Amino acid sequence: MDARKPEFEYAIICDDIRHEMGDKFSLIGVYGSDIYVAQLPFLFPKLSAAISCLNMSGGDTFVVELRDPTGQAAAEAIAGEVPLEVKGPTRFMIFGVFPPLRLEKAGLYKLMIIINGDEAARTEVPFMIKAADSRVLH
Repeated sequence: MDARKPEFEYAIICDDIRHEMGDKFSLIGVYGSDIYVAQLPFLFPKLSAAISCLNMSGGDTFVVELRDPTGQAAAEAIAGEVPLEVKGPTRFMIFGVFPPLRLEKAGLYKLMIIINGDEAARTEVPFMIKAADSRVLH
């Protein structure tokens, strides 16, 4: 019996993820927990997520969903499988890109990560979308 249990480690939301020479990746335009946009609705040319999971092996599956403040899908889900040549358990990076992405309203959005179809163990990564005019300047 396989005792390993794949698990979410962290997620970074950014504008873009670039695969560089030397097999490294650059995260462009990294956001914090609040994302300010000029106005709503707002069109992101793309919104990306770098997601790290532990104890993954070849054949493990993942789904990344983006939900709006009402709980509805804000974009088409990203689904994939860890390549079979990945021997595990190991840390595995999922790079998800939602292009283009039109967001209609401010509020709490959630990135949902589901590994191996285990809905009960899904991870929710919350972040706020706010209009720039709501930003308090100090």
